[in-house]
Amino acid sequence: MADKKEMKIFTLSEYEEEEQYLNQMARSGYLFEKVTLPGVYHFRKTAPVNMVYRIDFNPKRKEDWDSYKQMYQDYGWTYIQDLNEYSYFCKVAEDEEEANEIFSDNQSRIDMMDRIIRRKMLPIVAIFLCCVIPQAVRMADGMYIDRVSIAFYILWVILIVLYVYLIARSTAGFVRLRKKYEMEK
Repeated sequence: MADKKEMKIFTLSEYEEEEQYLNQMARSGYLFEKVTLPGVYHFRKTAPVNMVYRIDFNPKRKEDWDSYKQMYQDYGWTYIQDLNEYSYFCKVAEDEEEANEIFSDNQSRIDMMDRIIRRKMLPIVAIFLCCVIPQAVRMADGMYIDRVSIAFYILWVILIVLYVYLIARSTAGFVRLRKKYEMEK
């Protein structure tokens, strides 16, 4: 049985899509073992299993780690790993949908989403507004003709487009999730 690696990129707001991806891989006979940056997922080949994966974003202090992990274990979840302040958990699926959730209500989901926005999204937007945009303005003022500068400008434009795309996609995802969670309250 061969192990498998796949590269997938999920934005900050696509944690539900990431969970669905991991769930589908387990049903296809590949159990999630770990993810490494930049989005390389490592799987172990097994018989297909109805495994449920959940992701939590809860930056915690070292002294709180044991009680955090124990709380999930008490509810039947197995800890897999932490990456970039996201914690990955799994357990074999049960018949009842509610038994396969790590959140007790939608307000808990909204709280997690707000933590992601404060800890991850706002710093990205701040870097973009304070570093990337001012540098782009400086570059636009002093157009150089040599090939190195032209290549640098092209790379800078690609970076700006990528930043704008990721910020817009994450923001749209957070808006969609907030509406979904508030509708289901």
